[in-house]
Amino acid sequence: MNKAWIAVGSPEHWQLAFDQGGIWGLIESHEKQWTRIERGDLIFCYAKSPVSGLVAYGRVTKTFRQDRPLWPPEIQSNSVIWPLRFEFEVLDLVDTAAWELARIKLKDVPPQRPQSGFLEIPLDLGARLSTKFADKMLQGAAQPEDAVLANHDDIQRVLIEIGSLQHFIAEKEYPMQKERLDVVWRKVINSVPTYVFEVQVGGDVYHALGKLKHAYDLWNSRIFLVGDLKGFREKADLLLSGTFHEIQPAVQILDTERVSRLHSVKRELRALEEALRLL
Repeated sequence: MNKAWIAVGSPEHWQLAFDQGGIWGLIESHEKQWTRIERGDLIFCYAKSPVSGLVAYGRVTKTFRQDRPLWPPEIQSNSVIWPLRFEFEVLDLVDTAAWELARIKLKDVPPQRPQSGFLEIPLDLGARLSTKFADKMLQGAAQPEDAVLANHDDIQRVLIEIGSLQHFIAEKEYPMQKERLDVVWRKVINSVPTYVFEVQVGGDVYHALGKLKHAYDLWNSRIFLVGDLKGFREKADLLLSGTFHEIQPAVQILDTERVSRLHSVKRELRALEEALRLL
């Protein structure tokens, strides 16, 4: 029988976890609980102060031990502090910019208990919490205007969430030899990127197209240039008819307004599916 858990961490660590497509880690002292985690278990993500509430929840897809540092304290010490890892599909995620205002408060769990790091909760409490997320998502979906994607980070965040909603492992700043790609979507943890996105907000269109071409040549990825079309479309079209003519049939140029609309529709659909218990 599947179980429900609350995992506790700093807002910064949760942001990195979501940017990596849904991954978390526990210290060795939690091994007893970790060995009981199963595919399909619900994971509720509790962000500590200043958020002090649930910011997302998901469903476990796999567990594994890891010997590679991921979070900043691990990278700084060049050691693995949280080796007991698990991946999870993000089902609902509160808008990052509104975590302190829109998080789900824990009224059914004593406030001191979430500080323990990782704990099992009753399945009926898990069901109530997932309903709270669904209700909040439906309220958000009712907003008449789509979010305005004003900067590079906003666009990356939205592309990550769309990828997660489509059951991909979505990551930002993905390494490609000496370069880093803005956002990629991968089918499984060890696969090459299926989709590659370069976000163009100012900056160098030539360089962005160069990275997309390299990803296309290297992995045959589906490639996308995303941003405010008014700022770069003319230059991009010129480069695609000349220097980068080889990838002209493959590259898609997406306006931020359409990406924002897709994000809203995806979240609305997921919220409705959750509310109707179709997931």
